[in-house]
Amino acid sequence: MHSPSPRSRLVALLALFAFAQAASADEVRLHDGRVLVGSVTKKGDTLEVATRDGVVVVQSQEVKSHLDETALRQKLAERQRALPDTTWSQLQLAIEARGYGLEPELWRHLDRALAKTGSAPMSDGLQRQVRDFLARLEPELLPRPLRQAPVGKRVHKLLDGVHAATSPGKAAAIEELLVRMPDADQDLRHEARRNTAPRQRIVALASLQRRALAGNDRFVLRTAILDGSDEVRDAAIALARPTADGDDIAYMAAGLEHANAKVRMRTADALGGLGRPEALPLLVQAAPRAGTGLVPAGGGGANGDRGHIAIINQQAYIRDFDVEVAQAAFIADPKIDVLQSGSVLDVTVAGTIEIRTILVRYRQALKQLADNDPGEDPRKWPEWLARQAASAAAPAPAPTTPTGR
Repeated sequence: MHSPSPRSRLVALLALFAFAQAASADEVRLHDGRVLVGSVTKKGDTLEVATRDGVVVVQSQEVKSHLDETALRQKLAERQRALPDTTWSQLQLAIEARGYGLEPELWRHLDRALAKTGSAPMSDGLQRQVRDFLARLEPELLPRPLRQAPVGKRVHKLLDGVHAATSPGKAAAIEELLVRMPDADQDLRHEARRNTAPRQRIVALASLQRRALAGNDRFVLRTAILDGSDEVRDAAIALARPTADGDDIAYMAAGLEHANAKVRMRTADALGGLGRPEALPLLVQAAPRAGTGLVPAGGGGANGDRGHIAIINQQAYIRDFDVEVAQAAFIADPKIDVLQSGSVLDVTVAGTIEIRTILVRYRQALKQLADNDPGEDPRKWPEWLARQAASAAAPAPAPTTPTGR
């Protein structure tokens, strides 16, 4: 292995220096009220400010103030010391950090603001402020050429930014941009099905769930059954749970009759996870048919395990006569045939272990929905369901009032 030459090391150092210069964030305020943030280069009587959207050249006499990155960080730190540690304060600090061009500080304060929402829910007004700010962060997430690219390319590039190391603030900004991106529903559906990264599929689903197009919610529900990742299916159930209604449960319950055993089990898992009581009778009714109509995992037909039996009764009879003439005598030659009657059965056998596994998942879903175990025997589940309904309909006992002496 050859060591790099002195020239190549010099080129690398110059490139690193140039990157550091380009990454600096100076603030230039002009007398006309404009504020430019970026790397500043002084050339004679002019300043060249390399902003995100291009280089802006201004005359020195137009400059009201010029703060370098160190001064801006000190200014932001002083502002932080003066504010209480609340969600609103962290949001304001993130906004100011963005205005100064301090991107690391922007994401750090945004992460803190979102972390505080987990312990105390935000008001509607504050939630709108947070989401509106997230929707303005496209320049921090996409380079300028991609901001003008076709919708599908922008969707894919934003989702590429979601991985294990993505901060909560960046993930929230990506989702908000995808929610608000016009005409992105079809591309988001494509990513939710075809993207190979489960995390990115989840963000695509979360964005679809929040968009207004009819049918997106049903797409998320189908994903709770069809996706091959447990993580993605669980996320789809969690996304759909707040808005799922009785019609959605009836729509999902069709999977309990699917020819694939895996689909039946995943449907039961989804119905249990959605938490709607309308699923209880549907699961109980499906239990006796848990093994009906299943296609074997090997592909069905000749590829599956098949059973064949024939119960046949054969009866000989004279079908016709051939007349032969021999020495002026007529001889009737009978034609014998055989009449068959009976039954032939040719069936594909579903394994009892597979049926038992389906019933176990149905039972788990019922227990999850009712917080009560229906028992091992599915034949007794209708009685169990009737007791659950009677218990739910029974009036609560009147409170007793203690009598004094």
